[in-house]
Amino acid sequence: MKIYNFNIFSLSPVIFLSLISCNPNKVGKFVASPIHFINAGFEKKSKTELPASWKLVPTEGYAVTQVDDIKHLGGHSLKMVGTPADGSKDMNVSQKVSVDYKQVKRIRVTAYIKTEQLKGNVVLWYNIFDGKEREIDFGNSESLGVMATGTKDWQKYAIDIVLGNDAKVLNFGAYMRGTGTVWFDDFAIEEYEGGSGKPSSEVVKLNTEFIDVVKKNSIYKDSIDWNAVEKDLALLGKGLKVPSDAIILNSYVLQRLRKVGDYHSFIQNKVGAQNYTSGKVTQPEPESKLLTNGIGYISVPSFGSVNEEAVEKFALQIQAMIKELDTRNDIKGWVVDLRTNGGGNMYPMISGLAPLLDTGNLAYFIKGTKDYPLKLTENGMRVNIKDPYKVKNKNNKIAVLIGSKTGSSGEMTAISFIGQHNTKLFGEPSAGYLTSNEIFKISDGSNLVLATSYIADRNRKKYLEKIYPDITVKVVGNGDTVLQKAKSWLAER
Repeated sequence: MKIYNFNIFSLSPVIFLSLISCNPNKVGKFVASPIHFINAGFEKKSKTELPASWKLVPTEGYAVTQVDDIKHLGGHSLKMVGTPADGSKDMNVSQKVSVDYKQVKRIRVTAYIKTEQLKGNVVLWYNIFDGKEREIDFGNSESLGVMATGTKDWQKYAIDIVLGNDAKVLNFGAYMRGTGTVWFDDFAIEEYEGGSGKPSSEVVKLNTEFIDVVKKNSIYKDSIDWNAVEKDLALLGKGLKVPSDAIILNSYVLQRLRKVGDYHSFIQNKVGAQNYTSGKVTQPEPESKLLTNGIGYISVPSFGSVNEEAVEKFALQIQAMIKELDTRNDIKGWVVDLRTNGGGNMYPMISGLAPLLDTGNLAYFIKGTKDYPLKLTENGMRVNIKDPYKVKNKNNKIAVLIGSKTGSSGEMTAISFIGQHNTKLFGEPSAGYLTSNEIFKISDGSNLVLATSYIADRNRKKYLEKIYPDITVKVVGNGDTVLQKAKSWLAER
């Protein structure tokens, strides 16, 4: 049974994003919606000289201004310039819009984006809330293989979103991550109209295939009202003809899963699935350094690939960093920093950190009445480390740092340390994507990454919400209070 844990932040669920010019509608059309953003073209300024009606939170390493020298239409656009020292930080702009449809409705949110020497990406994202302010759906654009990076002139990007009659608030935004410059302009909301007739046999086949996988394997399958889902799918399916349209129906099924508590399953379209197995996607690099008092520091970021060569390279890179620190210095303790680790493939993360971990069963996947142990050997966990390194002092204390961005496989990596005698977790509660996911290939080339089991640590304690650190440290000011607290504990003898 191949099970992976995946990152909800970088491998995103329930969306269809494309360059508009590359994927026109085959049936029906999108028309202007009475629902709209206020100050959609960033023409009006607030008292702070930033765009009125938009939420912008200052972020270290980013500058945001309204400019009139470069724009798509009108007199202004929103300009972001990034020079962050911390690659995990991003600059975000967002706005909440009230919605109230009497039956399921498909909408499209569009934005014009221009980039210049951007080393990073631009991400469109959304959250949907019901009348009780509960989140019932969310998504972003990174898993579909469309990158707004480098230098590109104005292009129109879009996300298709399905809103049920329980949706009351759409929170939509965009952020840039990395160095370079990005301009945003002319956000808009459109509604799909004109679809008629039954969906094509190809669309029905793909949706049926998708639903069958969910009904057979999802740990949330019994919580869904499938009769109500079928009625909504009949409305959404009108006029859908080409196979790529099936993602609209499949996305709605995932939205219903989300409503009953599944915040971890998602779709990778064909391009995203190919990228995930190819190993060609640029990955963030692990980092290492020697801290004061002989403390070895290892930062393990997200890793989004199942390509064997890339997996082995990532694990070996982490082990090489541990080896270099340990052989060149008299190490008194270790810091394993997982605060920027949003997930991906956990096996190279854990295998890379194997010199610091006990061997044996580190965690369990709980599926029904059965449990499946996650066993670490000296040669790794589902990764073959041919010449594994052994640290000089296995009894050195280890501080594992976690936070709100530690998710999915990042959380699994943290759990692999829980219960080890010389280890404590420091920081803030984790993101809470604590199910294990299996990859199911759909015949159109896409992947359904589905939550199929729960998680337990080596002592069989189940984690259903978040991981709470042993030592909670609030992040305040510009200093790294979490790291300082961890260093103080490591210095205790």
